[in-house]
Amino acid sequence: MFVASSVSSLWNYKREGISEESVLKRYALLYDTIIFNRHGCAIGDGGFPDIAKNVAEMVSLLICSKGSFEDRKALGRNKRFQDLFVDCWEVVDNPEQFEREKYSVVDRQLGERLGNFCHREIRTQNGLEETSQAYDIDDVKELVGDLYADLGLNALLQKEGLELVPSFSPIIGRALEHELTQSNFPCHELFQEGLLLPDFDKFSWDELLELRTDRHIKSFREFVFGHALGAEKGLDKALMDQLQTDLWALAEDVRPNPSKTLLSGIVSNLPSPVGVNPFGLLAAGKDYYDQRNLDKKYGHVFFMQKLKTVR
Repeated sequence: MFVASSVSSLWNYKREGISEESVLKRYALLYDTIIFNRHGCAIGDGGFPDIAKNVAEMVSLLICSKGSFEDRKALGRNKRFQDLFVDCWEVVDNPEQFEREKYSVVDRQLGERLGNFCHREIRTQNGLEETSQAYDIDDVKELVGDLYADLGLNALLQKEGLELVPSFSPIIGRALEHELTQSNFPCHELFQEGLLLPDFDKFSWDELLELRTDRHIKSFREFVFGHALGAEKGLDKALMDQLQTDLWALAEDVRPNPSKTLLSGIVSNLPSPVGVNPFGLLAAGKDYYDQRNLDKKYGHVFFMQKLKTVR
């Protein structure tokens, strides 16, 4: 499963107070691959004005602010981090044509709505009245360009026939509320309430890259996407409700049997809004229920338990 990103996309998240690194860490956990559009990035063989050899090094520079210039590129030399990204220009047949078409995806009517939204947004950011013209028009142009670029990138990559799930910043959600109701996956909402995974942004990249190799991560992703899209009561809350149902079901499937032990203490520290954690009652499990069946049915639960133990 793919997700698209770019400098414009990351800036759109940053406008909403969501850091570039925070977004990419969520992407790393939720998706197999990030298709990153290098447009506007100084990537090349090292000659002036290139500052990065590949997409991974460029992203590393964008998200790492401490240390020397070379230190900030160190993450981009990590093989697992490199494998997380695919260069968009290597995916499409004609990068130059792709970049031209990216800005023509938005039709005239939608473009007018986006333009009006951007003027209102800049006024709001500057604390101005609705009719005020006392703002820099270049700020509006920059915002319009980033919104167009983000929408165009996702639309054109979907036409490539890729298994791509659009994920947009809240600013695009506010600009195009009705159009995105069914098609956008709001990854920025995941774990924001701390119900499933507290202090998500404090995970190190080494920890996240290791988690990507876990055998239960596919079940976790299927769980998230299967229950989160269209959740009316908030993404984190919807997942938590379903997790509680699965916890009780797993407790039933491994009902205590004095003769054998199985899964003793599994996920005993997961939060339980109902007041009783069923795993606090488990001391053993059914002797006929093998681990493969449990993995298939409850892999997402086991993965979330690992998340809790890592951080």
